[in-house]
Amino acid sequence: MPLNQSLKGKEYGEVTFTVDQGRVAQFADAIGEDRPAFRDSEAARGLGYPAQLAPPTFVTVLQIMTSGQAVVDPELGLDYSRVVHGEQEYEWSRPVRVGDELRTTPRIADVYSRGPNEFLVIEAEIKDQSGEPIVLARTTLLSRGTAGGGGR
Repeated sequence: MPLNQSLKGKEYGEVTFTVDQGRVAQFADAIGEDRPAFRDSEAARGLGYPAQLAPPTFVTVLQIMTSGQAVVDPELGLDYSRVVHGEQEYEWSRPVRVGDELRTTPRIADVYSRGPNEFLVIEAEIKDQSGEPIVLARTTLLSRGTAGGGGR
């Protein structure tokens, strides 16, 4: 069954996330990141940053939380057993820092088909506690064999 293309532009509930030193350390350990700016606030300050940095892909943790809202939306009609992660991209305004209070409202940016497959694009503009944009995160999921014969 094809995905519900009328949901393009649909927004979901706001997601918030506090960037704390423990979570950043766990993430850095998991990906093997050992550069000092991602491990130590003094090292980050020595490089001109006001606080310890989180590795760039750290926002994937928040992106998974946001994408999940769309994935389980019964109106969308997504059969997760047919899903393959297609792409993950980020447009950065500034690095994520320990102490940031991140917030975002995910939305379905696009639903389109190519051949037998459909693509679901979910965007989340992630902002800090003052409302300043940090990064635009975009996830593209591929739904195998569900296209109804249309195109973009």
